[in-house]
Amino acid sequence: METRLSSAKGLTLIELLACSAILVALAAMVIPASLKLKKSGESAKCANSLRQLGVATQLYVQDHNGFFFPYYEEMPDGSKRWYFGSETASSMGQGEGDRKVNITDGPLYPYLNIVGSVEICPAFPYGSNYWKPKFKGASFGYGYNQYLSPPTQDTPRSPRRPKPISIASIEKPSQVIVFGDCAQVNDFQAPASPSNPLLEEFYSIDDTYKTIHFRHSGRANMLFVDGHVEAFEPEPNTLDSRLPSETIGRITPRGSTKYLK
Repeated sequence: METRLSSAKGLTLIELLACSAILVALAAMVIPASLKLKKSGESAKCANSLRQLGVATQLYVQDHNGFFFPYYEEMPDGSKRWYFGSETASSMGQGEGDRKVNITDGPLYPYLNIVGSVEICPAFPYGSNYWKPKFKGASFGYGYNQYLSPPTQDTPRSPRRPKPISIASIEKPSQVIVFGDCAQVNDFQAPASPSNPLLEEFYSIDDTYKTIHFRHSGRANMLFVDGHVEAFEPEPNTLDSRLPSETIGRITPRGSTKYLK
């Protein structure tokens, strides 16, 4: 029996090069779109966590005569009760990255149990070679508006902050921030140094420091008292240049209390 060989021919070099060029072109179109979609999803997840924080804050305020929780409290036993958890005096003496926070002892914890857990922002570069943890692992990548906090040792009473702020005293809730994407550049606590600046979580927003983290394609999510979330771009000339890989700065000029009270 006569066997017939296939007459199909292989691709020529030119055809292979043409196919390769088409694949490269397709990849050039698909990859950026995929990355953009991923970043959009991260921002949406972050905004949802901020809204959860907003609902928990509203529940706390309702149970505390209309007043917001403190940034932190100094406890009689020497421990510190941050708004996101408590820390023992012995923990505060540990090195950076070894400190421990008991998240079940924060003022918002009972209310977060009602509304659902708040996840860490997926756009924060945890685990990167320039991340410096303050506590063991990730704890809180959102900062709290210190103008809502009753005065503490770090935020003493002053002509600008004569007393705690109640929610009833806020004239425009849609223009006052409660929480937002935060971080800071640290070059003063080992293993960070002036020659090796690192990124760490930060926990407050005020009128002075560069602590807003524009981690969503150059924008930062901010939660307002009325519950809405808004994305902000950096205020010109306020960026921290010590860590060019991350965009850290302010949404208002230094000294401005816009969006704070």
